[in-house]
Amino acid sequence: MSLGEFLSNNYVMIYELIGLEILLLVGAHISFEMKCKTLIAASLLFMELICYTTERWTQSLEVYSIMRPLLTAALYSIYPLIIITLMQITTTNMSRRNFWLLMIPELISVPLFFSSQWTHLVFVINYPNNYGGGPLADLPYWLFTFYVVIFLIHNFIYLKHSTRMNKIIAAYITIGPLLGAFGFLLFKVDKDYSSLFTSGILLYFAYIYIYMAKIDPLTGLLNRQSFYQDIENNAREITGVVSIDMNDLKYLNDSFGHQAGDDALKTVAGIFKENSGRNTFVYRIGGDEFMILYLNSKEEEISGDIKTIRAAMDKTEYVCAYGYAMVTKEQDLSEAIRISDQLMYSDKAALKKIRNLNAMVASRE
Repeated sequence: MSLGEFLSNNYVMIYELIGLEILLLVGAHISFEMKCKTLIAASLLFMELICYTTERWTQSLEVYSIMRPLLTAALYSIYPLIIITLMQITTTNMSRRNFWLLMIPELISVPLFFSSQWTHLVFVINYPNNYGGGPLADLPYWLFTFYVVIFLIHNFIYLKHSTRMNKIIAAYITIGPLLGAFGFLLFKVDKDYSSLFTSGILLYFAYIYIYMAKIDPLTGLLNRQSFYQDIENNAREITGVVSIDMNDLKYLNDSFGHQAGDDALKTVAGIFKENSGRNTFVYRIGGDEFMILYLNSKEEEISGDIKTIRAAMDKTEYVCAYGYAMVTKEQDLSEAIRISDQLMYSDKAALKKIRNLNAMVASRE
């Protein structure tokens, strides 16, 4: 096959891969780690394309070629690696230990694939150029299926606290290419499906880029724009709101520098996120102001979460003021937000009064 034929037959995929590389260069909202992993996925896809195209070309040869069994083994090895890399793109919090545990089936299978031409365990290319299956002929399909199942479970766990719309979008982007590829494997259709994964990665990258625009870059919480959008989209489901204000942020910035203030904001944001319970969205509205929206939650859940947050905050050097209000038939969402803010400012004033009294007592002693 000539270079011109290769380029013309795979123009769309190559065009998409180049486009992905360009997006990686200009993706300001995307972390360096995610860019690296996306680059690895794109490289694996391009490698798969080369291997598949070359392997198909060797099938047309009328004489035996060692290239075909080696390329077949390479293809069987690359497919699981693509799934593993996609799994790491969708979430960057996989520990090194879990990664190597995940790699165990792949590491066991790769030597079997590459030695199969001589052991005949998985496959063998018979003279002159015919493919034959061995006792483990289904190993590539079972290996791929295993990683698909792990991938789906992994993403379900990762997205369990996300909105319904985000779950639908992520499911469409991630499951679509997998179903297509799995169908080809299940029915043993000799077709290259790297283009499916390329399109899926492009869609997911675009989705992540849009989603990151809704995230506060410092704390990782949702930002003010998301707050207004979610109020509009989930108005019927919101049953309670919590207003939070962090005390002394200006003092920290002025006395110890902005890094100290940033560290404080990240610490308190982590506490809000970890202790706000299910069916909640946590926002940094701006500066030292935060909001939590509760969906289909009861008042005892909200008051309980605030107690838990206060207890966690007491273990740090930071202090926050809180207020909350419920959405009822008599009190709509806008009124609940107003009351929640009012109660928070009252709490802030009370905390300031207590601090001043303590300072006065300390000075007299």
